[in-house]
Amino acid sequence: MKVAMATKDGEYVTQHFGRSPSFHIYTIDEETYEWDFLEVRENDPACEQGHGSAAFAQSIALIADCAALFVAQIGGHAASAVSQRGIAILDKAGHVEELLDAYITYLQKTKARAEERTARIAARAAIIAERKAAETKPALADDLATSLEEHPCFASSAEGRYGRLHLPVSPYCNIRCRFCERSCNDYENRPGVAVGILSVDDAVDTVRRALELSPNIRVVGIAGPGDTLSTPNALRTFEKVHAAYPDLIKCLSTNGLSLPGKSAQLKAVGVRTLTVTVNAVDPEITAKIVDGIVFDGKSYEGLAAAEILISRQLRGIREAVAEGITVKINSVLIPGVNDAHIAEIAKTVAALGASRHNIIPLIPQHQFADIPAPTCEEVETARAEAGKYLTQFLHCAHCRADACGVPGETDFSSQLYATAVMDTFSHG
Repeated sequence: MKVAMATKDGEYVTQHFGRSPSFHIYTIDEETYEWDFLEVRENDPACEQGHGSAAFAQSIALIADCAALFVAQIGGHAASAVSQRGIAILDKAGHVEELLDAYITYLQKTKARAEERTARIAARAAIIAERKAAETKPALADDLATSLEEHPCFASSAEGRYGRLHLPVSPYCNIRCRFCERSCNDYENRPGVAVGILSVDDAVDTVRRALELSPNIRVVGIAGPGDTLSTPNALRTFEKVHAAYPDLIKCLSTNGLSLPGKSAQLKAVGVRTLTVTVNAVDPEITAKIVDGIVFDGKSYEGLAAAEILISRQLRGIREAVAEGITVKINSVLIPGVNDAHIAEIAKTVAALGASRHNIIPLIPQHQFADIPAPTCEEVETARAEAGKYLTQFLHCAHCRADACGVPGETDFSSQLYATAVMDTFSHG
C-alpha cells in the first residue's frame, strides 16, 4: 500500500492539507510490514489558489492511489472529499519515520484483531449450526452474551479496537429540537445526517457488506436520522438483523418520547444497549430546547410538550433498566440554557438505573446557530459535576446516522452506501 505525508522538508509532517507544497509517498509491504520511500509529488496548495474546489481536487488527485494520508491539519470540506476516495486521514504531526512505524503497528494490530474476530464468528456460527441440527431453539441473544467491553460507545476500553455500523432506517422525528438540523448529504460528520434512508429489506445485506469492509464491527446500531421509535422501521430492522447475526450487539438511540411500552419488544429483537437523549429534567429548561412534539397524533408546544417529553423519557428509562437493557444517557451541553442543569440530569437518571452519561458539546446550528459551542473548561466542569452520579463516557465521535467502521479510526460509510438505493426522510 501507499501512504502520503504532507511535509515540507521530508523529515516532519507539519503541513495543513491545503498548504502543503508536496506529498512524500511511502510504500508499506502488507506481508512484511516494511516501509520504503517511493517519491515526492509536488503540490500546488489549494489555500494559495483561493480554496477553490478544483484546486482541492488537484491535490486529492495527487494522493488518489494512497491508502492513508498523514497531515497536521485538514478542513472539514477537504476531509470529506479525501474520505470519499477511501483514503484514511491521520491528522497527526510528527517525525515521518516515527509516524510510519506507529502506523505499521496499528495495521498489524488491526489485522490480528480482524483474524481473531473472524475466528470467533466462525466458532459461534458452528455452535449455532450444531444447535439447529439438534432442533433446539436457544435464546441466542442471551446464550451468546453481549460484551459491553466491545461496544465503542459504552466502554472506553473498546476505543480504537471495535467498530460499529449505523443503519439509517428511521425517516421521521416526533420532536423538534432547536439545535437539531437533520439532513441527507455525504459531507457532514454529525448526528442527524445520513446519505439517505435505507430500506428495512436491505438491512441484512448492508450488515454483510459492512462486515466485509470492517470485520472488527461488533455493534449494529440504529440512531436516526429521525427518531428510531417514531416509526416501526427500527424494530423491524433489528428483527431481521438479529435473526441473521445474533452474535452482534444491537444498540438503539432515541429521544425517548415513544420509548415507554417498547422495552420488551426491543429485548425480543436483540437490543441490549440503549441510548436516550435527555437534555433537561426541568420542563422550563426543556421548553427552551424543544419547540414542540407530536404525541398520540397531537401536536404540543411549550411547557405542555416539555412535561410530556420528560415524563415519557423517565418512564421509558425505568422500564428499559427493569427489562435488563443497559442504558446510556446523552445530554447536549448548551451554554446559557442547560449548562448549570447537567448534574441534575445525571442525578435523576442515575436513580432510574442508567449507568453511563455522555455529555455532547453543542454544535451551533439551526435555531441555536448564535450560541457558541461550550469551551473545554465548560465541558470539563459539567462532566465533573455529573460524574458524581454517573460514569462519564468521554470518547464520543459525533457519529453520523450511517456511520461504519471504528470511531475516529476508519470510515467506510461512503463505500457501503455508495450504491445503495436510498430515500429521503420526512421533516414532519
